[in-house]
Amino acid sequence: MTGGDVVLTNPRMVGFQYGMQRDFEAEIVRLTGGRLYPVPDRGLHPLVERYTHPNTRYASLGQLVPKHAVDDLAADALWVVLMGPEDFPFWFHRGWDRTAGRTVLYLFDSFEAQVPQIRKLQSAGRWDVLVTSFPAAVPMLERETGRRWHAIPQGVIADRFHPLPAGDEPVIAFSSYGRRWPPLHDAVRDFCRRHRLHYDYTVAAGLQPGTDPRDNYDILAWHLRQSWFTVGWPVELTNPKRVRTFSPITCRWFEAAATGAVVIGGPPADPAFDELFGPGFVEPISPNATADELIKRLDELWERRRELRADRLRRHRERWHTWTWEARVRQMQTLLQTPHATAG
Repeated sequence: MTGGDVVLTNPRMVGFQYGMQRDFEAEIVRLTGGRLYPVPDRGLHPLVERYTHPNTRYASLGQLVPKHAVDDLAADALWVVLMGPEDFPFWFHRGWDRTAGRTVLYLFDSFEAQVPQIRKLQSAGRWDVLVTSFPAAVPMLERETGRRWHAIPQGVIADRFHPLPAGDEPVIAFSSYGRRWPPLHDAVRDFCRRHRLHYDYTVAAGLQPGTDPRDNYDILAWHLRQSWFTVGWPVELTNPKRVRTFSPITCRWFEAAATGAVVIGGPPADPAFDELFGPGFVEPISPNATADELIKRLDELWERRRELRADRLRRHRERWHTWTWEARVRQMQTLLQTPHATAG
């Protein structure tokens, strides 16, 4: 099979974060009429595979294994979607891109600490269009790589992330998934115990072996849809070593917005955030608030829960089509068809 659109995918990359990547890949295939090209198995002993896989501690040793030839990646457009640059299958023979008409790279994560891997990825083949999910990262990436970069934010699929039916109310008072700020976590837990409400939060570091990330993503979507409030913080607050010079807009904001949940905490500083979700999308919580101040603030929010949820559902009606992976695919198709998109 040759021609058309091809999406390079690695089904062996598993974890909480890969649900969103699988959804994006599936939307590219659906909207382009293309096909998935699974990354070839390296044929290594399972123990060696486990410890030298991309994004693992000894991934660099994987470069020592024999490289695979790629014979059937002929495509009018070759799409490569990566959670981070370290996920690229560097064991491909050089020339993997030779039969592709145009190539496009989309990086979910492009932090400063990843610049060495991004440079390595840039030199691993021909990239006609380079895209980051973080608008504020573009100046840093262009400075560090000498190439033109485009920003296309993350998103969701509407079939998975959507609000409850009209008239239904959530059963979860507060939820918190992933990174969290300990003082607020403690305050919400105490508040919910006192009022006999349910606080749902992450209690595991990884998926049960053999779990499809999309199954977990379905579960996350249900929990957000059933949450009156969910907690969100900018990456630089909860993980300051992760990012240093910009404020990334991650997928969690789109997931919450698409389900109608009211986000409490603090938003990213990127000006694009208000453009995407509208001013005042996040109900602010001061990271420096005392325990008593936090409980008082939670009381205020809980009293206003129906009013705040109505506002988020209104935003959803007005903006949901701009939060979808379908919209992102359309943007990338435009870039692939635009000659000046590859300048630099």
